[in-house]
Amino acid sequence: MRYDTKITFYRDETKYNPKTSKREHVLNAFTRFANVTDLGTAKQVELLGKISQGTKTIRLPSKNVAEWDYLTIMGDHTHYKFKSSIKVLKGFAMIVGEDNG
Repeated sequence: MRYDTKITFYRDETKYNPKTSKREHVLNAFTRFANVTDLGTAKQVELLGKISQGTKTIRLPSKNVAEWDYLTIMGDHTHYKFKSSIKVLKGFAMIVGEDNG
């Protein structure tokens, strides 16, 4: 399996700034290479119970990923959120769907 697609994970954190006495948003990002495929309609119904547009399967070499809020694939502007994980023999696989919010 080739991990040839660049995935960027984002984490939106709020931190208190004592100088301004306000909370500020800080967007942290980190990248990993993964194998990305579209999730077929039969598998969507089996795993998710419904058919969703823009659902992808992402396979990583390991589950060694920090907490994240959303991800982008290959620098695209579409945001994807976690939907489910899949038990696989090697590495880690998850199902993500387009974030419409």
